[in-house]
Amino acid sequence: MTLDQNLADKAPGDPVRSADWNDLAAAVLRHETGKLDLSGGTVTGPLTAQGGLTAPGLKSQALGVELLKPDNGQVGFDNIVSTVTMISKQIQFQSDATLLLIGHGHGTTSDLNHALTMRVLVDGNFPGKDSGGKEWGVGYLAVPGGTWVPVTAMGTAQVTKGSHTLQLTVTGSTGGLVALHAPTLWVVRLGGFDVG
Repeated sequence: MTLDQNLADKAPGDPVRSADWNDLAAAVLRHETGKLDLSGGTVTGPLTAQGGLTAPGLKSQALGVELLKPDNGQVGFDNIVSTVTMISKQIQFQSDATLLLIGHGHGTTSDLNHALTMRVLVDGNFPGKDSGGKEWGVGYLAVPGGTWVPVTAMGTAQVTKGSHTLQLTVTGSTGGLVALHAPTLWVVRLGGFDVG
């Protein structure tokens, strides 16, 4: 119901009809149950912002993206004959979170018998290993002739509030060329979760 504009234009001593008073009271009650309080509150229905929504002070510890690079700035890792930790960073999480980890780089191998294997680790553990010991989400490369191709490893992990070490490792083998250049580890915080 729309209120009569004349209700707001009363001068001292003007009478207020009971119907107008009832309309005003009903509008106040509707406002108390249907308003969005500027100091905070919960919206239980859909929220639409026709002109866009801006929150310059919004910063969430539960959501975000961070790019990790080798601490020493090293771009190329050549002649890898065992497992090399290319990126290792300890991150303090302010709350429990679900992570998507994406390791990336450009690799090469000298022949099909000397493969490159890339893994993302959380606290020294590979999150993609199943109960049967199979590893899901590793980056694997075995191409002949030293061709450089993109290599990607992915994994998800749930971390609890506190400090956790995130790593990108590459494993090579002796007797052939295994190399990786421009390694990066993308850490995507997807939000919180309940530790049951």
